[in-house]
Amino acid sequence: MLLRYLVSNFLQQQGQTVVRDFVSQQLSEHSSEDVAPEDIPKPDVVVLFALGVESAGFKESLDSPAAVKMEKRTVTVGKLGGHAVGVVETGVGRKSAASAVRDVIDIIGPKWIVSAGFAGGLVSDLKRGHVVMANCVADLEGNEVRIPLNLTDEQIEATQGLASGKLITVDRIIGTVEEKRKLGEEHAAVAVDMETLAIAQVCHEKQTKLISVRIISDTVDQPLPKDLEKLMSQKTTSGMLGAAAATIFNRPGSIKDMWNLNAMANKASDKLASFLGGVLPQLDLAVRDESED
Repeated sequence: MLLRYLVSNFLQQQGQTVVRDFVSQQLSEHSSEDVAPEDIPKPDVVVLFALGVESAGFKESLDSPAAVKMEKRTVTVGKLGGHAVGVVETGVGRKSAASAVRDVIDIIGPKWIVSAGFAGGLVSDLKRGHVVMANCVADLEGNEVRIPLNLTDEQIEATQGLASGKLITVDRIIGTVEEKRKLGEEHAAVAVDMETLAIAQVCHEKQTKLISVRIISDTVDQPLPKDLEKLMSQKTTSGMLGAAAATIFNRPGSIKDMWNLNAMANKASDKLASFLGGVLPQLDLAVRDESED
C-alpha cells in the first residue's frame, strides 16, 4: 500500500546525514553560473520550500543536483528515481509564495507542485517529526482550498508518524502555546504554516495539481523562541547569521535557543527529505481526481 511504502521509506532514512542551509545556498550560488537552462530537463514536479534550511535535506537527497537560472527564478533540478524534480525557495509568507509558484508554473509548467517545509502543530497528537499531508488548507478569513487525498482515515490512523487534516496559513509566526491551542480549536486545524494557502490558490487558478507535505517542527505545547520571527524574515544565510549574532549580543541567554533551533531544523529537514523521497514517485496515486466524485 502507498502509506506503508511511504512510512517505511521515511523511518529507514531518519538517520540521514545532517545538511545545512549553508550547503544549499552554496550549491545555488555556484552551479547556476555554469549550467544553461537548455541543458536541464524541465521537471514534472517542483517542490516549493520557504527557506533553504527547509530544502537543504531534500536537495542533498537528489542525484546530480544543479541550480540553474530560469528567467527570474533559480531552480535546483536533480533526479529522484530517474525523474527530474525541481526545487525552489520562495521566501517566507504568502506574498512571496504566491509570486514564486506563479513564476514556476508560467516558466516551467510542471504537472505537480508540492508545498513542503516546516509547520507548527496545533493538536496534542502531533509530535515533532510527524508529517502532515493536508486535505484542506485555509486562512483566518475563511478562504479555503481542498486537497482530495486518495487515502482513507483508517490508513492514516494506522500509520505511525503520519497525519492528515486542515492546515491553516497565517501571516506571522504563532509562537506561544496559548495561541497555538486557540488557533487549532477555533479553526479545527491540525497544523499551521505561512505559505500553503497562497500556493494552493495559484495552483487552483492555474489548474496545476498540488500536494502539501509538512513536517512538524514544534508541537502545540512547545513555545518558540521570541527572536525566531526576526531570524526567519532573513532571505539569505548571511542575513540569518547576522540577525542571530545581534540576538545573542542583546540577549546572551538566546545562545541555547539558537543551538536547539538549529539542531531541530537540520533534523526536520532530513526527515522531510526522506518522506518526500517516498511520496514524490507516487503522486498520481496520492491525490484523487475530483472529477470522479
